Amino acid sequence: MCGIAGVVSWDRPIAEPARVARVLADALAHRGPDGRATWIPPSEDVLLVHRRLAIIDPGPDGAQPMATPDGRHRIVFNGEVYNYRELRRDLEAGGERFSTASDTEVLLRLIVRGGPAALARVRGMFAFAWWDAEDRTLLVARDRFGIKPLYVAPAPHQIAFASELGALRASGIVAGEPSPAGVLGFLTWGSVIPPLTWQRGAETLPPGAWWRWRGGAGDRGVFADARDAYRSGPGPAQSDRDYRAAARHAVRESVRAHLVADVPVGVFLSGGIDSGAIVSAAASAGASNLQTFTVGFDDVTSEVERARSVATEFGTRHHELRLDASHVAADLPKILTRLDQPTIDAVNSYYVAQAVAAAGIKAVLSGAGGDELFGGYPSFVRLPRAMAAKRALGPLWPLVSPLTGALMPARLQARWRHFAMTNGSLVESYRVQRGFLLPEELDGLAGPALRDSAVWRQAHSEVAAAERTLLAASGAETPQASVARLESRLYLESQLLRDLDVMSMAHGLEVRVPFVDHELLGAVWPELGRHPSLLRHKRLLFDTLERRLAVCALDGRRAGANRARRSAPAG
Repeated sequence: MCGIAGVVSWDRPIAEPARVARVLADALAHRGPDGRATWIPPSEDVLLVHRRLAIIDPGPDGAQPMATPDGRHRIVFNGEVYNYRELRRDLEAGGERFSTASDTEVLLRLIVRGGPAALARVRGMFAFAWWDAEDRTLLVARDRFGIKPLYVAPAPHQIAFASELGALRASGIVAGEPSPAGVLGFLTWGSVIPPLTWQRGAETLPPGAWWRWRGGAGDRGVFADARDAYRSGPGPAQSDRDYRAAARHAVRESVRAHLVADVPVGVFLSGGIDSGAIVSAAASAGASNLQTFTVGFDDVTSEVERARSVATEFGTRHHELRLDASHVAADLPKILTRLDQPTIDAVNSYYVAQAVAAAGIKAVLSGAGGDELFGGYPSFVRLPRAMAAKRALGPLWPLVSPLTGALMPARLQARWRHFAMTNGSLVESYRVQRGFLLPEELDGLAGPALRDSAVWRQAHSEVAAAERTLLAASGAETPQASVARLESRLYLESQLLRDLDVMSMAHGLEVRVPFVDHELLGAVWPELGRHPSLLRHKRLLFDTLERRLAVCALDGRRAGANRARRSAPAG
């Protein structure tokens, strides 16, 4: 886990490359307190910056930017490749020889041999930039769920990238002017959806995508599309017994993979089933001496008590941090500084990460993604039921919907009206459930800077294009699979994971998310849509555990299922 940045200029040296590199490295210092390094060739038309948080091969051999022995290829990489040992064995069988024990070198050799298509073999979270000095080619890519961030700033004569927008601003690569589309996207969803950013002149590399430039000409592609896992396939449903067994194995193996490290790994632990399941699966996978961390706000809460019970049951070394409103008020300026882009979430993640980092832990597992994977949100019930009722009423709907809307609280009437006009669109129904402000609310809120007709029209066009790419299905789906895809693509990937990354890295902490794993996703969906009883209160997740959680954790399942998650650290 690290911070990366760089600039490539196509037809001239970079202006003051040493200064730019220094500013980029300083702006990303919190992401990598264990080391900093920069590579600039004599031509001064390329610079690569790396801030290191040493997790795998933490000695000097794992330092970056890392080069092949001939110096032709170089990489800066943020993240972890959990299956790097298996990939390394395959590469060695093909003739590759390695000089380090790091996953970085494995990733570098994999790309040199197979190009961006080879990234489909990687199990992990990553954002990287690879430079080929002979072909003068730059390739950047991001993992299939967008767990690790990467921002790109294209310009006529150069391309720049960084792990955080703040680094691009601090270096002067992009100005401080906000993007109208980014502002509109935030007001629409409560976060800035990819590829939009809050910053004019910069964009987010979408999950599962790569972008390559050769001599200044760019081309793009997708090496893996996580949406494909939700598509309905032919054939009969698996038996409950076989399906549960497959899911049990997949959960345990994902947690086992995410424990790979050369430093101790902790667990964010709340009172919910997600983080409790992580602890249980880690114990089943053979983890020992686990440390668990919980944050309680103000007084003692039931979640803190449930977390303590789980920690006791599994014999973890448990840490509790208690906060009151005065902590939040005092720390708010620092939190806002680290947000990088606007969001309506993230505060809890900041404090949990702070507590874990203070204990000397560099890497921690989180239950983020459990609700999206196992059906923990109310939307899994509400959206299919509401759309089915609307279809059943047919021609009576225009008569019934105004009467129903009149009985609703005033705060929900605008949302009901929008749902009534959705014409059967799942995306528009989902907007009612998860959106921040609806179109009619935006019209009344936007000020003159946005309401300028040309600006407003262009911003709407960009947001609509981003929504189409982000929220469209890649094939036929069950209603439940569609909800899982939407919650994962928008709420999880575009908000929770981004907030979790930026808040944890504010303290130099690596957060790993075993429930956001493509092999586990493929074991759970789309089959889960054929077993509706296993969607209730995340029954499938609970049934995957070889060591069951205590009754107090079970008591929290219904409460956890009935609230939308306000933060993602522990599940």
